[in-house]
Amino acid sequence: MSDSFKTGWPVSFRFPGMRSPTTTSPKDAVRRFYAKLDEAIRTGDFDVLDEVIQRDAVDHNPDPDMELGRDGIKKGFAGLRTAMTDIRFTIEDLVAEGDKVACRVTTQATHHGPFMGFAPTGRTISYTVIDILRFSDDGKLLERWGLIDEATLRQQLSAGQSR
Repeated sequence: MSDSFKTGWPVSFRFPGMRSPTTTSPKDAVRRFYAKLDEAIRTGDFDVLDEVIQRDAVDHNPDPDMELGRDGIKKGFAGLRTAMTDIRFTIEDLVAEGDKVACRVTTQATHHGPFMGFAPTGRTISYTVIDILRFSDDGKLLERWGLIDEATLRQQLSAGQSR
């Protein structure tokens, strides 16, 4: 029997995925992550992402040839910025359970550079990303499982182009 049961003092139980009141909520971590991502995209300073991504973060659905960890994630977003201008991320839905958040995000941008094998079109494109993100207690991204609506994206990139 634990000392807290013997003394009559309240017992604190911790269940998997349960957070203490002093930790960052997963939903707040997602909002902060996208705010920092927006800042990085606008300014080109991807080092600001160090504040919201753990060094050894794992992307379970990486782009082909993507480096591992935070540096790979930063380079991926830097590449997106090269191909797309005026990128905007809109969080449409957030559903949290424990230390994970499922989110549906609309990405809108203008296609100004080569991307996914497509020549620049100058058109505004919009596509959806569905992510499950896991965060540390201090609000840093630890893991990502994600799906991009690639069919819609490819359709917009290829419209009017012969392949």
